[in-house]
Amino acid sequence: MKITKIKNSITLTLALAAVVGLYSCKKDGLAPSTTSGAKISFGVSADKSFASAAPGTAAAAITWTAGVANISQFKFEAVKGGVKTEISARGLTNVDLFAISPALVGTTIDTGTYKQIEVKLEFVKSGAALPLSVQGSFTAPDGTVVPVEIDVNESFELKAEANNVFVDKTTDLKSIIKLHLDKVLAGITVTDLGAATQTSGKIIISSTSNSAIFNKIKANVASAGENEFEGEHEHAGGDDNGHGGSGSHGSDG
Repeated sequence: MKITKIKNSITLTLALAAVVGLYSCKKDGLAPSTTSGAKISFGVSADKSFASAAPGTAAAAITWTAGVANISQFKFEAVKGGVKTEISARGLTNVDLFAISPALVGTTIDTGTYKQIEVKLEFVKSGAALPLSVQGSFTAPDGTVVPVEIDVNESFELKAEANNVFVDKTTDLKSIIKLHLDKVLAGITVTDLGAATQTSGKIIISSTSNSAIFNKIKANVASAGENEFEGEHEHAGGDDNGHGGSGSHGSDG
């Protein structure tokens, strides 16, 4: 009987200890971590630079005033530790391309050093929403100012490359794709726009309006992006798993 009492006492003590421990964890807000990586966010913006002139011609200079993009998905492809890695995030709609702070969509990324980076944006036509639309004004040779609207009304993919980037647990990484509008207009001249068909006093460039100019733009736009990383951490001497080394960000439009 004495042995039975001792066993019962031990059982009660252990049970109380478990309850106290559970209460302490809840009280302190302690819980196992559910993520082991860092955060990466994706966005897109446009610049207002002018196009480069074709040899022996004058470039078509457009003063940009507005731009909207609809992106179905961002993809981050790279090599980490010798293995190809792919991260994706669902896209953004009605993105103001000239906003001071670009709209962002985020996901998680494992820590370490990433190489051979390629960021892809998938612009997909969905209903009445255009993948890409930019507006501005063009000054014709006679001094007339004509409104211009470029409507990329077909799905397309934009790619941008970058050099090595290092991610640690304190990283809040941003991958911003800069859409260079001068590259979108590369090879399009004042003569081209001056001869363009106008609709109600506006030059509309799409697959069904001024299609010859549109086809040039369509060929240009896929490679008109440049990737810029923000919030990257520098480190010194190490490997692809983030144990030292040196990281740098880069871009290649």
